[in-house]
Parts: sequence; C-alpha cells; structure tokens
Amino acid sequence: MWAWWAIAAALAGCGLIKADIGTLVFQLPSKSFSFDTSSAGWKSPPGNFPMVPCGAGQAVMDCCNPPAGVKPDCNATPLACVNGACVLQFPVTVNQRIDLKSEVPALSSLGGQTLAEISIKQIQYTIASNMNVELPAIDVYVAPDGATTTADPAKKFGTIPPTPAGATRSGDMVLDPNGQAAFSMYASQFTVPFTLLGHTTMVVTPGSPTPTGKVDVTVTGKVGARPTL
Repeated sequence: MWAWWAIAAALAGCGLIKADIGTLVFQLPSKSFSFDTSSAGWKSPPGNFPMVPCGAGQAVMDCCNPPAGVKPDCNATPLACVNGACVLQFPVTVNQRIDLKSEVPALSSLGGQTLAEISIKQIQYTIASNMNVELPAIDVYVAPDGATTTADPAKKFGTIPPTPAGATRSGDMVLDPNGQAAFSMYASQFTVPFTLLGHTTMVVTPGSPTPTGKVDVTVTGKVGARPTL
C-alpha cells in the first residue's frame, strides 16, 4: 500500500497524473445517543403542577416570576409560557466523538492528506424507545472535538423526526440546507476528531404523564470524498 502511494506521489510530481487518487465511498462509524429520563441533566415537573394560564392578558406573564404566591425554582424545574400555559421546558443535548482517521478503515491508511469534494450519500438513523411519551424532533449538529453544546461554532447537520412513545423505527435523516457544508468543514481534516451532537427540547404540560424510560438513537451513513495529496 505504501509503495502505491509513493508511486502516485512521484507521478503527480512529474505532472503525469493529477494530484488525486480518485473518489472513496466509505461508511461513517455508527454513533449512538441515549435520551434517558434517569440522566443527571433531565428535569422533572414539580409535585404540584397545576394548569396556570400565562401570557398577554393573564395575571401571570412570566411563569418563573408570578405576581403572587411562592416563586418556583426554575433552575430545578425550568418553566416557560407555551401556547398560553406554563409548562416544563428544557433542552437535552448528548454528544459522541468521531475520529474518522482511526474509525474508518478506508481512511486509516492515509497519511497527511485532506478530503475534498465531500458528498453525503445517505445519513440513516435507527431508534428504539421505551419512553412513555413522545420524544420531540432531534437536531443533529457537528462541532469541534469536546463540544457539549450547540452554540457556535457548532453547525446544524440535520433533523430526525419526533419519536412516538415506545416506537422502534429507522429512516433517513433530513439534511439541513447547510448540512453538507457543515459536515465537510469538519470531515475535510479527517485526521482531526470532531463531535456529533444530538439536541432536543422536552416540553411537559400540566396533567400529562411524567416522562420515564429512554430513547436510544444510532446514526450512520455513507460518504464520498476525494483524498488529496
């Protein structure tokens, strides 16, 4: 294998061939996320969770700062006014590291090259839920290695549709309009690991079941790229 690269590099230097080795199509490493109601960052509604009207024309404008009575601890139970009622609303973000150099056999033998003309052929997901309520849509982001939030410089990659309670399903992730460019920005330097983030926002309304269980999500896909010398 090394000899082939050496010959290709020598020919390229002589101007006999272009400085590329053709297009590779490879499978992305499978990455799994769990949206688990028993995790440390998950929030639960307060024991007493009455229906409280809020918003324009109501006595309560800010669910965390009612004009009378005991103020709720919105650090523990973040409340928001949604559709005219106070609800529990909180983000959940999970992350996985991607190291294309070490995890993709087709790339492991490459040296200091970069990837150009990256083309996403397909991004697939599989979901297994034993959660008792629907999990809202999951937005998938690419971000620098070690990132734990979707704040900039994280870039949106695509979206996985909502998961009904107890559902098992699979499908193709819907790419964001800028998802191809976002992925290419990180994957082009394939020797540098980066992060895949899964993000959703849970909403629990008064009178609805308290979420229990978890949703396991696995993402993989197929990508084409041209290694450059």
